[in-house]
Amino acid sequence: MSTNTEVPVRRFSLRKRVAWRLIPPLAVILLINAFWSYISSVDAANRAYDRSLTASLKSIAESIHATEGRITVDIPYSALDIFETGSQERVYYAIIGPDGRCLTGYDDLPLPWVAIRDDEDPPLPPIAERGSDPVVVDVMYRDQPIRLAAVEKRLYDPELAGGDNVTVLFAETTEARSRLAFSLFMESLRPQLLLISGGLFLVAIVLASAFRPLLDLRDTIRQRNEEDLIPVSPNNVPNELLPLVDAINYHMARLAKLLQARRRFLADAAHQIRTPLTVLGAQAEYGQRQNDPDEMRRTFRSLTDTIRSTQRMSNQMLTLALAEPANGIVQEFARLDFAELVRDVAGELATLAQKKNIDLSFDGAASAAFVAGNATLLREMVSNVIDNALRYTQDNGRVTLHVAVVGESVLLRIVDNGPGIPRHERDKVFQRFYRILGHGDSGGSGLGLAIVREICWAHRGQITLGEDESGHGLAVEITLPFASA
Repeated sequence: MSTNTEVPVRRFSLRKRVAWRLIPPLAVILLINAFWSYISSVDAANRAYDRSLTASLKSIAESIHATEGRITVDIPYSALDIFETGSQERVYYAIIGPDGRCLTGYDDLPLPWVAIRDDEDPPLPPIAERGSDPVVVDVMYRDQPIRLAAVEKRLYDPELAGGDNVTVLFAETTEARSRLAFSLFMESLRPQLLLISGGLFLVAIVLASAFRPLLDLRDTIRQRNEEDLIPVSPNNVPNELLPLVDAINYHMARLAKLLQARRRFLADAAHQIRTPLTVLGAQAEYGQRQNDPDEMRRTFRSLTDTIRSTQRMSNQMLTLALAEPANGIVQEFARLDFAELVRDVAGELATLAQKKNIDLSFDGAASAAFVAGNATLLREMVSNVIDNALRYTQDNGRVTLHVAVVGESVLLRIVDNGPGIPRHERDKVFQRFYRILGHGDSGGSGLGLAIVREICWAHRGQITLGEDESGHGLAVEITLPFASA
């Protein structure tokens, strides 16, 4: 009985995630819009109150007259009553004569066109420029913000001392206009909040429709059998999801190759190991029935040889499985000296050459022969080629190794004077477990050249079989791409 441990996926989790991710940018837009709305509200409130402020300023200015060097001021009550009943706003005014003395009002009201701080070096610049047109500025007066309006009026009386220009100042506190600005700001903010909320609601509805094909695709893949690696059909899939479908199909194709390689390896292993295991069982049973020590020793020697042969075949099968591109190990490449690698492998196999009195010689490249590859697999490839040459070459034979850089490639040429391989058999020897009948008993498993070709192809190389210069023996040529620094 199997148990399903899959965690259920909430159908709308993706939509909710996208909707939540939209909230921060929408909030930023709302804050920016609210800032400009507040600036606009303050400006609108200032324009509304400034009309009354400048109207009172002009009313006071019109009430100033000069006759025979005397200035008379008759400030109308309406000029000071600019706020509705119950308002807590305060107003301030001052009239400055030509000689700079305050004729009436608050004598400490600041002049907007006088430097803010005379004790500074240089003094801070004035708030506004002197002129006959009213100017309205924000200043601090008695530790509170006020809105100050100022204007100069010419009285055209030559008998006035110090000139005939008087300055009229009129100011009010800003609580009322601040309340009006805040009220306008809140009135403009409400529809913006409603607009953002409605936008999120509409986005959620749109996402429900936009993500439906993606959710359907998810359900289709989740309902498949674990061994169903058929490519997903791009029919009825939106154009925006086609790259995702292509990526899924590409990954499924890689998985299909990997599973095919696993199945092939298991089938080959089961087929090839069954026979030697049967032989081992028969040899062991035969040895148990023997009483003659010499016959028992011969049986155990045969048993040992079978074990070694089976072990070698198992190692080769594992190497062949690792060399297949589907396993991914061939992607672990590094830059290495191929001539040095061939020299090391030849040294390791020199003992086998000495046993058969074979002349094993190495001719290295004149320059560094660098390749990009997996050192473990390349050593296995070179080892299999040299081992095959030594096993199939007769005693007192000759095996020559030659490494050279040819153009953009590195060439490994292994030549022996053994029996060689007939032309009609040269393509077949690369097949797994294929052995040429009547070619002697070398203890091989028929996997050596299959491993060599698989590793060679994995490194974007080529392998060819031929004869030596005299037309006899076997010449194996392997070319790999040269790896520049």
